[in-house]
Parts: sequence; structure tokens; C-alpha cells
Amino acid sequence: MRVQDIKLVHRVIGDKHVITSPDVPELHISHADRSVALADVQPALDAIERVKQRMVARSRQAKMLEVA
Repeated sequence: MRVQDIKLVHRVIGDKHVITSPDVPELHISHADRSVALADVQPALDAIERVKQRMVARSRQAKMLEVA
């Protein structure tokens, strides 16, 4: 998933720039510097995608063990 393909919501809460997305509920970036927060979005999306892929793989593996 690419940052260009999702809607980002930027809010300032206290002294932090908070980036979230209604398209990716797991995404929550917070940093005092807005440019750093924005730069962290794509790496966070990549990490979320890797976690989801691992969860799918583990689910498949568990189902295979149930059948055996």
C-alpha cells in the first residue's frame, strides 16, 4: 500500500503532529516535527503490510496443521 493511495488526516495535538488515516485504522504517527511525521508514514505502512502478511501466513499454517 502506498501513501499516495490513502487519505491522510493531519492534526496538531499539543506539540505533536499526528498523522492518521481512515483507510488504514492501524496507522498512527506522532512527532514534534511535521516533516518527520510525514516521512514516517510510508515506512509505517510498509511495516503494517508486513505484519498483515505474517498474520495471513500463520493463519494458513495453523489451518494446515488442523487438517493434518
